[in-house]
Amino acid sequence: MTQEVVKKKVLPIDALTEMQRRFVDYLVYNQGRTTYTDAALHAGYSPKRANVEGSELMDNEKVIKYLRYKLNEVNRSYTVTKNNFILRQQKLSKALEEAGKPEKSLGFENLIGKASGLYIDTHLHANLSDLSKSEKLDEIKRLKALQVERIEGISSTKLIKKPSDK
Repeated sequence: MTQEVVKKKVLPIDALTEMQRRFVDYLVYNQGRTTYTDAALHAGYSPKRANVEGSELMDNEKVIKYLRYKLNEVNRSYTVTKNNFILRQQKLSKALEEAGKPEKSLGFENLIGKASGLYIDTHLHANLSDLSKSEKLDEIKRLKALQVERIEGISSTKLIKKPSDK
C-alpha cells in the first residue's frame, strides 16, 4: 500500500527575493501612478541602476507571476458584491446621522432596503390613449387592485391549494 503525497501549495512569493517582493508590492499599491524606476528605488535598488533593474525585473518570469497574483488578490478585495454594497451604504448612512443630517441618510436607507430585498420598485405601464373612457376606468381599477394585491400580499386562500382544486 502506497501513501499519497500531498503537495504543498507553492505561492509565487516564495520564489522571490525580498527586494523583488518590495518592487512588485510598490507597483501594485501604486498602480498607474508610478514607474518601474520609482518602484526599483523604493525596493532598495541603487539609484544609478534603478532604471535598468526595473526593466530587468519586468522581464523576470517569477516577478511577473507574483505581479499577476498580487494584482488579482488586491482587485478581488475591491469587487462589488451585495454584502459589500450594503455595508458601504450603512457606513455612509451612519456617518450622515452622526453628522446631524438624518434627513440626508434617507437615500442610503432606501438603497439598503432595495439591495437587501426588503422592497422593490414597481412601475405599472399601460397605454391608455387608445382606450375609451369606460375601458380606461376599468384598466385603472385593475391596476389599483394589482397594486393592493402586491402591497398586501396574495391572500392565503390563493396560496393554499386544496387537493380537490386540481
